[in-house]
Amino acid sequence: MAKNEKREGSSTRRGKGETMSESLKEKVICLVGSTKPEWRQRYREVLEKLTLMGNAVFTVVWFRGDFQCDFEARRELMEKVHFLKIRASDVIVCISKDAIGEHTQMEMEYARSIGKPVYFAEEILKEEKGAKP
Repeated sequence: MAKNEKREGSSTRRGKGETMSESLKEKVICLVGSTKPEWRQRYREVLEKLTLMGNAVFTVVWFRGDFQCDFEARRELMEKVHFLKIRASDVIVCISKDAIGEHTQMEMEYARSIGKPVYFAEEILKEEKGAKP
């Protein structure tokens, strides 16, 4: 696929009367948020929900403390790869409004600067809880 070629179904605009959850189907989504270990379960929940909605989801690979070596020693490579995931995505979803540190804020600002919409998982999960089975 050419660099500027748009994937089929990659529009992120909501149709009239369409919920956010309905607009987030068949998208490539990148999750952002804190990599502190206490957020691991939240990443899993959001990853599962978005995947079951029909999306391809990029997420973090490691959390702080997962390494036998220094986390900071691999930060540069992880950041480079994560920004590549952001560029390749249609949409960015932050796992929680409470999981925003300096680095996550930088990722969200970068995503917006290249035209990627940024949502918060709370918005998506709230809609889903209110939905009828």
